[in-house]
Amino acid sequence: MSEFNFSYSLGTTQTPSPSQPAISQPQIPEDPTLWSFTGVELVNLNDGMTLLVDRVGGQRLLVSPEVGIVLTHCETFRTLRGHAEYLVRVLPELGGQVEPVIPTLAQIRDAGLMRSANSMVKTLSEGSTASSQAPFKVFIITCDRPEALERLIASLESAPGLSAAESYCVIDDSRQDANAAKNADLVNACNARGTVTFNYFGMAEREQFIDRLISGTPHHADSVHFLLSRGEWGSSPTYGISRSLALLLSAGKRAVILDDDVICEAIRSPLPNSGLHFGSIQSREAVFYGGRDELLANSRRLSDNPINLAARQLGMPLNKGISSLLHGELPADALAGANGAFMRTLNPGSKILKTQCSTWGDPGTGSGHWIVGLNPESIGRLLDSPAGVSATVDARACWLGYTGPTLTKHGVMSQLTGYDATELLPPFFPAFRGEDSLFAFMLTTLHPDSLVLSNDWAITHLPLEERGQRSLRGEIAARGGMSLLTRWLGDNVDLSEGIAPATRLARIAQSITELAELGEKDLINFGRVELAKAQAGQLAEFEMHLQMAEHYGSDTWLQYLQRGHQEILEALKSEPSPNDMLGANSEDTAALLASVRQAGGRFAQALRAWPEIWQTARDLD
Repeated sequence: MSEFNFSYSLGTTQTPSPSQPAISQPQIPEDPTLWSFTGVELVNLNDGMTLLVDRVGGQRLLVSPEVGIVLTHCETFRTLRGHAEYLVRVLPELGGQVEPVIPTLAQIRDAGLMRSANSMVKTLSEGSTASSQAPFKVFIITCDRPEALERLIASLESAPGLSAAESYCVIDDSRQDANAAKNADLVNACNARGTVTFNYFGMAEREQFIDRLISGTPHHADSVHFLLSRGEWGSSPTYGISRSLALLLSAGKRAVILDDDVICEAIRSPLPNSGLHFGSIQSREAVFYGGRDELLANSRRLSDNPINLAARQLGMPLNKGISSLLHGELPADALAGANGAFMRTLNPGSKILKTQCSTWGDPGTGSGHWIVGLNPESIGRLLDSPAGVSATVDARACWLGYTGPTLTKHGVMSQLTGYDATELLPPFFPAFRGEDSLFAFMLTTLHPDSLVLSNDWAITHLPLEERGQRSLRGEIAARGGMSLLTRWLGDNVDLSEGIAPATRLARIAQSITELAELGEKDLINFGRVELAKAQAGQLAEFEMHLQMAEHYGSDTWLQYLQRGHQEILEALKSEPSPNDMLGANSEDTAALLASVRQAGGRFAQALRAWPEIWQTARDLD
């Protein structure tokens, strides 16, 4: 163990002034190897030193505290030069000098405290690829959109390579009896044609299923109703109920779920294929079209059935999934830009518990402000649109997705999503928006070594209803809602040990119980702080784009960014209302907080009951 310091003094490196020419630094040759500083514990010592301890290999090194802080920015897999360039970009105290940083990082690497992508891809590809996949069931979830359901069924009947699914089911959450009757007639007509046979699962079938679940778990009757009965939620949108029903109806097998406003066809990505890689939701790109006519004119359909594609790798161990997605070995550059902490959770047997796809058509977002999360290349394509930024975003005609198969830790809900229900999966929160992000967090928490496959092919998504309100004209500053619950769990649930999924779910339930039992003052304070954190993240994103705005040369884009920055700044300066914090529209604050507490308490109770409900559903099948 030896003392180690940077070859320059942090905080004293001088940035050359315009009148002083920069000292020319000899450029160190590029090493293409990707490295990540990950899995290393930083122990602060009394004498102003920091001890670096590798959690796996045990390597140790003494460095200055400043060095330890700098290294925490090196978790992403990059080349040493890539790390150095990133560090000088985000840490002004490094004085903008890249070359002096590289030898320092090389010494950290040589001390055995950085992991190479080469060794990691070799580990992930090891072992037997022999495994079996359970049968899968197909579900269409619909609510008061018989015209969309009719279009989807017709496209499914004519889709290439009829799906090898065990069964097909329409889960109908329609509010209007007339629409439910139309949907049932559509299913009966399809069954009479004989191409595909559907089960219709409407309100009567749901009540029968609920009764059977309660018969198997009578002590959990309240939880079953909370999760599955629409009557619990009045007129509120119950987006999560249908998905929880699909998971229960496929418990012990696999499920592929389609939204009712898609067309059963797989579309090629309009961008060059980048190959298999590990990434995140930030890996998504976008291509924009002036309207649906232009979009459809550029469609390049695959000969495969998208349902089969969604099920192909679903439930596979990682090593088999890799071999089925590649011709040859996994290249080390598949880890470029991947998070080291994410990669450390994986092993050859890590299961692909969820699959999703890209989108062709409407992006499915709640507003037009999703464009701020795009990379510079995608934003450049938007700004090049002849129709202009606002009109192009309002047209909601784009490709949004991945340029190659992408393995991620978390997944967003796509319009065609696969779930491996041979493992215990969490339920969806029954109502409101944000249920998909909460589910994604709970899924990762229950199965920390699992992963999500985001496919590069897209499914056509063409809603029939007008979505003009989801434009750039809407408010930009974030509001609260389900995201606050996800944030609370992320901050308060410690599940680092290797414990069973049911135990992990119980710990999530306990954390939600603690949130629900907070006093009014503490609950409001929590919402206030977490909303401020979310808006601060937004502000940083807009500031980053503003720094790059000159590069694009678009006054419209600059004005939009300035407007967003100002709106978010004003929101941060203002005291948020309970409605802002909770994403609600209530005039009675006391009643709103009481309903939040009650819903939180019952959801926690339902999570504790879920493993028994899940097992009962498996037994029913």
